Amino acid sequence: MPHKILIIDDDVHVSEMLKKFLRKLNYQVATVESGEKGLEKLKKEKFSLVLCDVVMPKMDGIETLNKIKGINESLPVVMMSGFATHDRIVKSLEKGANDFIAKPVSGIQANKIIKKILDPQVRKLPGQPSPTARLLREGYLGLLNIITNMIEIKNSYIKDHGARVSKHAIKIAQAMQLPEGTIEVISCAALLHDLGKVGVSDLILSKPDKLNDQEWDAVKMHATIGSGMVEQLKFFTGEEPLIRHHHEWYNGHGYPSNLKKEEIPLGARIIHIADAYDAMTSPRPYRPAMTEKTAKQIIKDRSGKQFDPKLCEIFFDLF
Repeated sequence: MPHKILIIDDDVHVSEMLKKFLRKLNYQVATVESGEKGLEKLKKEKFSLVLCDVVMPKMDGIETLNKIKGINESLPVVMMSGFATHDRIVKSLEKGANDFIAKPVSGIQANKIIKKILDPQVRKLPGQPSPTARLLREGYLGLLNIITNMIEIKNSYIKDHGARVSKHAIKIAQAMQLPEGTIEVISCAALLHDLGKVGVSDLILSKPDKLNDQEWDAVKMHATIGSGMVEQLKFFTGEEPLIRHHHEWYNGHGYPSNLKKEEIPLGARIIHIADAYDAMTSPRPYRPAMTEKTAKQIIKDRSGKQFDPKLCEIFFDLF
């Protein structure tokens, strides 16, 4: 039985063009000119997918999307707009849209998105990001990585630190046979774990002597600053808590929240041990690099205190 698609758009020309194109591809298509009429239609008939314009009189597309999800949360909705601004795209995705198409709408592009969304294999994976969300996430990740690189360039002793921590964290996560999506989140969070140091004075970060209490408090803020930065971007919900809590100690004596044991997200515990190992084996302004043997001994001594003992076992198997 062909899929049934509802188009909600006050621009009749767009609706008719899409309807003709999609009917040639064996879809059943109905059109309405307003959000109110679309909601009435959805209460009476079953549809496989909705294409909804953002800018409409009276009830706009975002409000319509919100009410559609109230009627049927699992019904896929693709938003459309001639003004595909960042805010509109983000707001649509936040409200549950599966994807976003910029007008003028290409029938080929619309069909490509529709086919992917209606694919039975894809529909079994509700957490899968849309192509639009993934593109935005990758763009943001590139910008965040540039900021991280700038921090590392200004403080040469931590050059490539994020990349190495990410590499170590991936090894540990893979050894634990964690899902691919989880490993991707851990890898990304590890790469960006020191992002918040952009808010810490370079004089403190490069100080060759022991930090005083006030300076140490400033350094500890980097975990909160970094998590706050990615939280605002909306596409790093998995990474945010890992960045925030990558300095928590297994015994509860870490920061910023004094979490302990399994209260600490698993990814944060993995990043913590990878971060500590790379920091110890790299030179710092106040000390030369430790040998791998010394660093491993410290990790062993702090197993169950600073580090998750189970992760320590995996770490020693790998390194």
